[in-house]
Amino acid sequence: MIRSTVRLTATLAIAAGLVSCSNDSGLNAAREGAVRAEGAAAAQALMTTLQANLVASMEEGGPVQAIEFCASRALVLTDSVSESLGDGISIKRVSERHRNPENAPDASEIEAIRHFNAALADDGVLPGDWVQETAAGELRYYRPLTIAPPCLNCHGNPESMDPRVLEALDVIYPDDQATGYEAGDLRGLIRVSVSEERVSQAIGG
Repeated sequence: MIRSTVRLTATLAIAAGLVSCSNDSGLNAAREGAVRAEGAAAAQALMTTLQANLVASMEEGGPVQAIEFCASRALVLTDSVSESLGDGISIKRVSERHRNPENAPDASEIEAIRHFNAALADDGVLPGDWVQETAAGELRYYRPLTIAPPCLNCHGNPESMDPRVLEALDVIYPDDQATGYEAGDLRGLIRVSVSEERVSQAIGG
């Protein structure tokens, strides 16, 4: 069901993307539109899944349980969403100030993070997404993740955080780099890699 929904979303979004997307990736408009459509649908599927589970954890056990959920289930659910979308889609969450080392960015992901930060610094507006072709020829779609007020329970100023949360972070993430944020800050990115085959299918190539 998820895969069919993604296909429909991709088909509709490609047409809009060809008209409205700024092309700064070096790709032609059709290919960039296909990457954007496939990536946007995949990113939304992941966000919906993670948010629903995170909210449930918060409601059941507060921020400490939310931290435990992120440690034990977030990567598993990310892989599950990737698999549900079919061949040619790979999803990852990345941040330079990561909590889990598996979310550390590679060189191309650092370039993407800096692209978003530069745009935010220039005019105070965070781009909704970005399409990138890496030096190795991989096609990637990025969507920013920002800090909402509830996120400050686990990612805010340590001096104002619940001591139980700080204790849980110290135990579960001893090398944590992901505190000290303010609401509206760029937390990281969802990165969706889209295969050439998937792009060709989307544009009818």
